[in-house]
Amino acid sequence: MSKSMKQLTQFAACAIAALSVVACSSEDSTQQDNAKQNTAKGVATFDGSQPSNDTRALTRTTATYTLGGDAKVFWTSADKIFVQDDANTFHQSNAANLYNPSNKAKATFSLASGSFTLNNREVRYTGENGTDANTVTIASTQTQTTANDFSHLGTSGDCGTATATGSNGNYTFTLNHKASYLCFVPRCMNTDLGPNIKLTKIKVTADQPIAGKYDFSTGSLAQKAGETYSNTVTLNTSDFSLNTTTSSLATNGAYMVVAPGTYNFTITYTIKDPTTNVDVDIVKTIASYNCQQGKINDVTAWIDKDIKDYSKQFYMWDAIDYYWKGHEEDAPKVKGVSPSAATYAQTASDSRWYNTASFPAQATRTSSALPNANEVTWYAKYGDMHWDTSMFWSLNGHLYRGGVWVKTKAKLISEGHYNTSINAEGDADLRTYNNFYNVDYLHNGNGRPANYDTDYFFWPATSHYTSDSQGARGILGNPGNNCYVWTSTAAPITVRLNGRPAAYYLDFQSDTRLSHLQVGPRDYGFPNDPSLFR
Repeated sequence: MSKSMKQLTQFAACAIAALSVVACSSEDSTQQDNAKQNTAKGVATFDGSQPSNDTRALTRTTATYTLGGDAKVFWTSADKIFVQDDANTFHQSNAANLYNPSNKAKATFSLASGSFTLNNREVRYTGENGTDANTVTIASTQTQTTANDFSHLGTSGDCGTATATGSNGNYTFTLNHKASYLCFVPRCMNTDLGPNIKLTKIKVTADQPIAGKYDFSTGSLAQKAGETYSNTVTLNTSDFSLNTTTSSLATNGAYMVVAPGTYNFTITYTIKDPTTNVDVDIVKTIASYNCQQGKINDVTAWIDKDIKDYSKQFYMWDAIDYYWKGHEEDAPKVKGVSPSAATYAQTASDSRWYNTASFPAQATRTSSALPNANEVTWYAKYGDMHWDTSMFWSLNGHLYRGGVWVKTKAKLISEGHYNTSINAEGDADLRTYNNFYNVDYLHNGNGRPANYDTDYFFWPATSHYTSDSQGARGILGNPGNNCYVWTSTAAPITVRLNGRPAAYYLDFQSDTRLSHLQVGPRDYGFPNDPSLFR
């Protein structure tokens, strides 16, 4: 007796592959006898099997899929089918009886009612939980607990039709899938960040309905009058790994069932850093995406493409090289933590050591392109700073959010609020002022200000590296809460801190909403990025 195979094969290559259902039969009298012995007696029997030489066969609802290759799905013991009898009435089968529990590619379906003598009987599969032959429900919320496991296929909206051939109660059939399928394979190119973040869910929003209760009376999915449909499908994933720089099904392959159609998709990947407890949404768009029935489409995504990494922007004041150069593995990863080894610069012979030039010398190396102490007072007083927790970024392999929007130099100049030679209070040129000086200004703005993309720049709250009371350096401050940046101006000798030369810096503290011009030891590690002040 022939046994049919339910198989998904490649339709297109490259970044978008598709799957279609094809048939394959094989003769195996021994397996046939086993099936008959284990199947309850009924009026008709429909046999299906996978060829014995297919070593990739798993269960029907577990896809064996290769990007750019084949995808195959197979029966489970919970599956049932509906079959049209001689009088064109559909009858539901008993649950699938697997030929061999260790090889779930083989199954038999029996029917206890109806008359089945004619050839070419219509078969419908309406999902693992299907209750009638004419209705298919594509779930708007789907769940996958293991990477590269399509075990939710049957409960998420999988469906199909077939024409069974045979007569007098013995038939074979090939199922043609009628839903469409998406396979997501995101990757993270930041090899420090990838091991520390997880994929928690994927939400697909379309410009047309993609989920709901569909009419299946014609053997194709069609919307029903009076039903409510969803333009969104959310796939919950169980903290899938993002520790891959390539598209890897084994790492995080995630599958979704949607209704066939051509859509404009907005795809939102929610990722989380369990250590910092920061979760963010990464949004991608795809236009005119053709989701054909019975096909699977691969959706790749560079998940961290727009997550800026600030790990290498910390310097001692005007040092030649960044704070942790050559010893990145020792940098503390979370707030308040000391480095794993004292490999920060400790002497002037180290290229990471600060510029030792005495006041009133100005920066001549990496801090030279930063604003001077006078200029940053204008940012501090008139910058209209807005604290924004929606902005996210990475630091030392971890995900953070938070920072402030500050008016650009061009905007301040246009408003008459900028001067290189005197501070914002108009009482000193801090480049040569030989006394202690600091000042702070309050800013209560929240979120993104109007015209943020043209009149403001974003200053991330990456915090800084400080020292303890015993002089140990390299302790990470409070990233996600405080902003710091060096200026190009050395502080006068009168404000040496515990015998350590100082320089001016600008900060913003999210708890007080104050922006300060302050002086700090030159051996602190502050951001040193001139491009910040665009």
